[in-house]
Amino acid sequence: MTILQELLGDQSLAVWVALGVIGFLLTWKGANVIESTTSKISDHFGVSQAVQGGLIVAAATSFPELAIIVISVLVLGEFGVGAGAIIGTAVFNILVIPAAVAITSGDTTTTQGIVYRDAIFYMVAVLALFGVIAIGVLGTDGQELARITPQMGVGLLVLYGVYVILLVGGKSGASAEQKTESTNVPKQAGLFAAGLGVVLVGVESMVGMTMEISAALNAPPFLISVTVLSAMSSFPDLLVGVKMGKAGDKRAAVANVFGTNTFNLVAALPIGVVLAGGVSIGFLTSVPLMIFLFYTTLVVVVLSATDFEITTEEGYVFLAMYLAFLGWMTTEALGITALLTEETLRTIVT
Repeated sequence: MTILQELLGDQSLAVWVALGVIGFLLTWKGANVIESTTSKISDHFGVSQAVQGGLIVAAATSFPELAIIVISVLVLGEFGVGAGAIIGTAVFNILVIPAAVAITSGDTTTTQGIVYRDAIFYMVAVLALFGVIAIGVLGTDGQELARITPQMGVGLLVLYGVYVILLVGGKSGASAEQKTESTNVPKQAGLFAAGLGVVLVGVESMVGMTMEISAALNAPPFLISVTVLSAMSSFPDLLVGVKMGKAGDKRAAVANVFGTNTFNLVAALPIGVVLAGGVSIGFLTSVPLMIFLFYTTLVVVVLSATDFEITTEEGYVFLAMYLAFLGWMTTEALGITALLTEETLRTIVT
């Protein structure tokens, strides 16, 4: 039970949906403040646009997902909510954001650096997480639960450190353009901290809504998290990508997608594992989703490498793939399909 649920007690589902919408708006506003302040501070210190898009802004806009992980572990004791949000966000980001950029701004040119460094390393991150889950199932009773230890979480964090080194080392630390006006760093830092607080409040409300919808539908929280919660928390990332695309910085928008997903999978998720002192996740639940995520990423990478651009038509293909994913998750929640079984879904615990 979240803090907000304890404070409000029993309320109708309509009330919780309204609170979730308010939380979404707060998260959106807070994430915008975080993105704006980090960009201004980065510009002040001459950080390159590539590093900003792939690392700094990516990490900043991923704070809603990190907050979901922390709240799900420390407040709910329900790792499945955070895990569902991270996986759902990964699918949303890799399909919807490049699609939105290509559709709203036209064919999006990529680069060898984006494809062969950011995209490929993200695929390595997906495979590393899958490997951790596979190793975690060894020695468990019935091999239905995968136990992810804090040490495994630290290993994934080390992998993210390698990504940071590759990203920073592969680009010049100096910005190509000199800043045209000074930045009040203490003021921006204060706004940044305020943005973090607003996002925390908004995420708390959205998580509470997720739990209430789950109870009303008698569906595992994981499924509501992987669809509704992930889409709501990813919306700021979508706006940042579209904004970059319309500003003519389409490459940074695509780099931000891979950077954000890499942060979520091998930084935010492992932080939750470490904070929880280790978690158990349903192996038969995670396998289909991780396979779907891997092949989805493979499709995006291949199309991005083709003439190093993502066309508008390919953007519509990505959207269709995401709608298919939502349809699959909906049929699972309603019990129409059972690729993710009821039993294994309910084994996602701390």
